[in-house]
Amino acid sequence: MKETSKIVHLVYNSNAGDGENQSKKELVSMIETFGYNCNSSSATKKSLKSIDPLTEFIIVAGGDGTVREVAMTLLKNKLKHNRPIALLPFGTANNIANSLGISRDSKTNIQSWGNAEPEKIDVGQVLGLSKKIYFLESFGFGLFSKLLRTLENRKEDPDQARKEEFSMAIETLLQITEDFPGSSFKIETDDGVIEDEFILIAVMNISCLGPNLNLSNKADPRDGYMDVVIVSVEQRPLLERYLRHRGHRKEIDFPVKPIQTKKLMITGRGRDMHVDDELLDDEKDVRIQISLLSNLIDIIR
Repeated sequence: MKETSKIVHLVYNSNAGDGENQSKKELVSMIETFGYNCNSSSATKKSLKSIDPLTEFIIVAGGDGTVREVAMTLLKNKLKHNRPIALLPFGTANNIANSLGISRDSKTNIQSWGNAEPEKIDVGQVLGLSKKIYFLESFGFGLFSKLLRTLENRKEDPDQARKEEFSMAIETLLQITEDFPGSSFKIETDDGVIEDEFILIAVMNISCLGPNLNLSNKADPRDGYMDVVIVSVEQRPLLERYLRHRGHRKEIDFPVKPIQTKKLMITGRGRDMHVDDELLDDEKDVRIQISLLSNLIDIIR
């Protein structure tokens, strides 16, 4: 009896990356040469509304934002039966794929799916704001949120190359860092309590943030730990030095050691907050509890 092809579903973001990715038609053809029966849809909020019930796994061709959107849709709706996700990193930063060691080469990735066993990754949960928040990459306060807001207000240049975009983002972050005011926070981890004025708080589920800034080499979305990166006002010069090196494309370890923890409480002003690469509305003083929901999403790699 002839073996039936596995049915997969491709979610394709045509706006991701620098315009050098394969088209949706080309990608479907490539996937099917490896023996899959590939359905497809564009990356919209309704992209997973109706998929073949026999679909084995979902392929995401896009950047970190597309991965987040698909993952959150799966968690919210369950699609009757949750399905693994395979990543084809077509975005600019691709922090999630980079943290999991997934190649940018589509053919290499597709070829690896045949014998791959799904790996379970954690999802962050934030309680204590006006609504429950989930994150794949990071949640935080301070500088990175200000960077997102600044870049959001700038007109995009469609001809800007990926490396130029990163350099511009790092240069902008350095400028913001020079005079960004600190805010008082109380941070409670497994190891104790820290109270100080901070310019950056980043609760990391993966190693990278924003324009490929590796803030925590050991962050692993499969280990059940959050890596908390905090930079106080007094540590501002360390961050500035790091950003100058990264602006010149020099590889350098982040100068502030992250705190690994399973339990986390943060008390302070509810301003300049972000979840992954999305800005959150300001709130009054907050006391929030952050935890990881273990083994919630299956990734094929």
